[in-house]
Order: sequence, then C-alpha cells, then structure tokens
Amino acid sequence: MNIDPTEIHLLVRNATRKTGRPVHDEDLNQDATLKAVEAFRKQFEIRYPHALLRKIVSDVVCDHWRRKRVAEDLAGIDEWRLAESPSFEEKLDAKRRLDLLQRALLQLDERKRTTLDLFYMEERTVAEIAVLQNKSISAVKMELLRARRLLTKIVADLANGCP
Repeated sequence: MNIDPTEIHLLVRNATRKTGRPVHDEDLNQDATLKAVEAFRKQFEIRYPHALLRKIVSDVVCDHWRRKRVAEDLAGIDEWRLAESPSFEEKLDAKRRLDLLQRALLQLDERKRTTLDLFYMEERTVAEIAVLQNKSISAVKMELLRARRLLTKIVADLANGCP
C-alpha cells in the first residue's frame, strides 16, 4: 500500500485536535509514517488499510502526549503569554446589563412582570403558572412570549438612549 504523507498529516492533525490544540509537528508525522510502514510490511493481508492507518496515527499521538517534556524557562517566555485580560471590564459590562434589565422590567406592566417573575425567578412551570393565574397553558405561553418581546424592545430602546 502506498502511504500518502498528506493523509498522514491530516490524520495527525485530526488526532491532535481531539486531544487539545491541533499540532503541526514534522517529527510526529514522520514517526507515524515509519510506524505505518512497519505495520503494513508485517501484515500479509489488510482488509481496512485506512482504519489501520488511523489507529496507528492515534497511537502515535497518544504516545507523543505521554512523553515527558522539559519545562520551559520562564525567562524565555514572552510576558504577553503570562498576562491575563482584566476582568473588571467584564464585571462592569455585566453590571450595566443587569441595571438595564432592571429598568426595563420596571417599565413592564404588572401582569407581564409577574408572569416573567414566576417563570424565571421562582422557576415555575407553565402549567403551574396557568393554575396560579387561572389561565390556560397556551395563554401563559403567549403571555411569556409577548412579555419577552416587549422586554427585548424596551431594553433595546434603553440601550440606544430612548426613554
């Protein structure tokens, strides 16, 4: 059987993608090719050559990740790799979105706000809300849908600066 180096490369890439980041390592490709050639020479008849090749590449990749590696010296690593993005901006954005949502909820009428509160805050089912509000299930579903749509519109208006 002829072993195509591009096929080995693609199989290595797919196998390493399953274990984390895809790795492009020429040594890994050559190791997989060598093992595949050895395996194909030993076999008299191979029914599923592609499956055997995939298994060989998978085993080579697993062996690659099992090997111990020398840890890098921290002085040789760029500072930007060690830095983390500040989380205060994310917290500030989340707080602003929450404030916007609270202001929008205050603009909803009491009936819609109560339905949303029962569904999201008290985690009641639609059937339970229907019993509590003496409505049909479909009426509660429509109320939730309309309340969500109206809330989306109000939030968008508030975000754009419209009162």
